[in-house]
Amino acid sequence: MTKLFSKMIDRLQRLDQLIRMKATGQPHELARRLKISPSTLYGHLEVLKNVLKAPVKYCHTRRSYVYDEEGRLFLGFKKNDPFSGR
Repeated sequence: MTKLFSKMIDRLQRLDQLIRMKATGQPHELARRLKISPSTLYGHLEVLKNVLKAPVKYCHTRRSYVYDEEGRLFLGFKKNDPFSGR
């Protein structure tokens, strides 16, 4: 389980990088680049969109997935600031 989760996190981070660069290419090219099946790619995109709430869309002009808003994926643990309570 841990190894599978780690692989998925790595792929999501790579996918985020390519999306921010607007350099994913078409879905079949992206799946090949990430060394995953197209169905796995679509699953990862669903996680980005529906679980992590990333504003991902496919741009036909650029032939790439892009973010509708500036931002980046953040996966990790953030320590609370003792002064703000967050």
